[in-house]
Amino acid sequence: MEDGYVFLVGDELARMARHLDRSVEDFSRTFGVHNHPEEGTTVLEAKDGKGCPLLTADRKCSVHPVKPSQCAAWPFWSDMVKDRELWEASKSYCPGLDKPTGKVYSKLQILAIAGGDGGT
Repeated sequence: MEDGYVFLVGDELARMARHLDRSVEDFSRTFGVHNHPEEGTTVLEAKDGKGCPLLTADRKCSVHPVKPSQCAAWPFWSDMVKDRELWEASKSYCPGLDKPTGKVYSKLQILAIAGGDGGT
């Protein structure tokens, strides 16, 4: 798992905290949310080699119904769509990726979710 950040916009932080029945302050302290000095935005830090701290022991998102837009767009990030090797490697930690019973998205839906060219 790669370390990184989940960039939070709008009321995403408050929605996630409310979903887990926590105050924004407690949620931020518990899950490593802070202002990123270089990016000038609020981020949830995933820097321990285990992935997102909001994942449960069985690798499911504990805030799925209110997950941040960055997470909602995954796996249709430009890098993922462009790189078949990265797509294949991501299957090792995402139980829903390429699941036979999962939803099939059209190219137009993927582009809309990705918010751009989707790597095409």
